[in-house]
Amino acid sequence: MKTVLITGANRGIGLALAQQFSRRGDRVIAVCRLGSEALAATGARIESGVDVTDGDALAGLAQRLGDTDIDTLVLNAGILGREALDDIDAAGLDSMRRQFEVNALGPLRVAHALLDRLAKGASIGIITSRMGSVADNDSGGYYG
Repeated sequence: MKTVLITGANRGIGLALAQQFSRRGDRVIAVCRLGSEALAATGARIESGVDVTDGDALAGLAQRLGDTDIDTLVLNAGILGREALDDIDAAGLDSMRRQFEVNALGPLRVAHALLDRLAKGASIGIITSRMGSVADNDSGGYYG
C-alpha cells in the first residue's frame, strides 16, 4: 500500500484523484482549505485548513504527518481569476498576484515543507490546467 498526499483534494481533479487512489487501495492524505462531503466519502485522511501559501499551515501539516512516508505527492491546489488585460488595476493585480502565489509558488512551498516526509524514490506530480499552459492556451485572455 502506498501513501499518496494530494493538495486541493476537496473537489474537481483533486477529489477525483482521491477517489481513484482510495479505490486502488492506497492510503490517501487529502489536503485542502475546506473539506467536503464527497471527500469524506473517500475514506481519506483529511487535513483541512491548509492554504498552500501559508507557511505556518504547511509547517503544521508536516508536523501532524509525523514520521509518515509519502510515496506520491500530487500538487493539485490551484485557483483561476478571470482578469483580462484591461483589468490591470489594483484589484486585478492583487488577484493575479494571488494566482501566482497559489499556482506557481504553492507547489514549491508544499514540496519544500514535506521534503523530509518523502519516501525514498517518491514521485511528485504537479497538476495544472490548459489555462496554465503557455503552448496550449487558445482559450486564454486571462492574464493571471
